[in-house]
Amino acid sequence: TFIMESLLGASLRSCSSGGGGSLLSTASALAGKTVGLYFSAHWCPPCRQFTPVLSSIYSQLVEIGKPFEIVFISSDKSEEQYNEYLAEMPWLAVPYAARDVKDALSKKYKVSGIPSLVLVDGDTGNTINPQARGAVASEGAEGFPWKPLEVAEALGPNLVKADGTTTALADLQARKGHFGVYFSASWCGPCRSFTPKLVEAYNKLNKNNQPFDIVLVSSDRDKKSFDEYLGHMPWHAVPFDDANFGKRTGALSEKFEVQGIPRLVILDSDLNVVRSDARGAVMKDEDCSNFPWHPPAVADVDENPEPLNEVPCLVALVEEVDEAEQKAVQDALTAIATSSSGKPKDADGRELHFFFAAEDGGIGSQIRRIAKVGKPKQGKVDLVLLDLENSQTCTGGSGTAEEVGKLAETLAASFADGSATFTSLRS
Repeated sequence: TFIMESLLGASLRSCSSGGGGSLLSTASALAGKTVGLYFSAHWCPPCRQFTPVLSSIYSQLVEIGKPFEIVFISSDKSEEQYNEYLAEMPWLAVPYAARDVKDALSKKYKVSGIPSLVLVDGDTGNTINPQARGAVASEGAEGFPWKPLEVAEALGPNLVKADGTTTALADLQARKGHFGVYFSASWCGPCRSFTPKLVEAYNKLNKNNQPFDIVLVSSDRDKKSFDEYLGHMPWHAVPFDDANFGKRTGALSEKFEVQGIPRLVILDSDLNVVRSDARGAVMKDEDCSNFPWHPPAVADVDENPEPLNEVPCLVALVEEVDEAEQKAVQDALTAIATSSSGKPKDADGRELHFFFAAEDGGIGSQIRRIAKVGKPKQGKVDLVLLDLENSQTCTGGSGTAEEVGKLAETLAASFADGSATFTSLRS
């Protein structure tokens, strides 16, 4: 289809011995199939371990006539390595010379490490599973087409408490409150420190008739540890002894892009995301007055730095201005972020997110270092555009709290119209 051609190019290289490296039409090769976009490289040991596993599964499915195809997208450092690795594969590949296609695909699917396997519909190009490697490895050919569980399927239908009682997810949803999906484990020190704080918030909110249900998604390695840890919690958990425990918890981790624990995801009663990581917000909100902890228009980088790596951000570095001036800067950024015209977007439709850094020596110091804006100066605010997805930064000038509103407007506008001058971090 035209959509797949726009993603992968008009032609793909055949990797099978019978194909002899010939070029095939992308549209005809992928029509009607589930397509695995396989990001891999010859020099990568985990890739070389996974490739034979994937090859075996692929061959099994093709042999029984399943509509499945794989397209290799190479991160090899030379065409010689590419060709050598290609000889081990029975599927198709993006030609090595099409490096622009490889770069665009890596950006589109946010591939930060390899091996990575993204499943898409060969007719529409719609993503079926953005992180399919784990499911393919654990479920094998029997799991085809490895469609990830929806949130309701992964959380429910039933949840368990420490005393063994079970509750239907639907009954908790009927309370019309909020959910906290709590990724945690007994062996994790930060988790064991955060859990008592979360218990306090849970009890306080429910005592005040603000329905708040939490579901533990455990990373414990055995049922004894799971039971012991859940015994310290008044809420529910995905049952450890459920036959699909690994599939359910894995699906939730992938859905919410959990890279580390503890992690607290807040959902509404319809299971829509309210906040992707509320741990810092809970820690700072002892009386729970900000529940359900909607993300602020302008966030503190030290409270939740994770988005800095994922989305374009405008950061105000305010370490050396007083609290009143910090508040004035936050208000100025909030006005831009909540404008009636919406957050500024670039040509690719990416929204600009807004942050401030007030803690001396915190995340702000790292931003200063990579953006090369120097040490903080008394009474001055420094502005930086971060686009770490593309490994680039742009400095937006320095000024007083009064001046920074106009500077921020200009910087945000330059992001939107493409005139911002970025410096690559790769150089």
